[in-house]
Amino acid sequence: MARYVLHELLGKLWKPLGNQKSIPAGLLIAALVVSSWGYLIYTGNISTIWPLFGTGNQLLATIALAIATVFLVNMGKAKYAWLTAVPAVLVGITTVMAGVLSIENIFWPLTKITGKQFQGYMDSALMAIFIVGVILVAGDAVRRIWKTLHGAPIPEEAFGASEECEPVHMGCC
Repeated sequence: MARYVLHELLGKLWKPLGNQKSIPAGLLIAALVVSSWGYLIYTGNISTIWPLFGTGNQLLATIALAIATVFLVNMGKAKYAWLTAVPAVLVGITTVMAGVLSIENIFWPLTKITGKQFQGYMDSALMAIFIVGVILVAGDAVRRIWKTLHGAPIPEEAFGASEECEPVHMGCC
């Protein structure tokens, strides 16, 4: 997942890095992701790494549930959207609270320990990125649902592949 997100982000900075079919770009981004996690494992311990993994997984769950909720509303099944919206809200709140508490109780105190300052700042920054990610995903889902329920047209890409994109895995764009 990190590789795909990094492809997307770095592709905005330099177009060739956004090409997911490019072997050199894929190898470079995979090396960045693997070396980053390797660095975290090498410099950290279970009490610093586990909160990052846990919050990352909760962010993925929030994204999946938010997408499912928006999909249900876009498909005209808004009466069923609560089945995914309630867990999305709960997981989102859990992620934000876990992130704030991890920064406050685990990562920020490392910034005061000689030799651990960089790790404390880096882990705090990563957790802050997770928190911002949850807020952005939730905000965008709410925005799209609001627009759909108030009569805005649903973008054509919400229904699957468009003619401009080339099918990749399992017929999806």
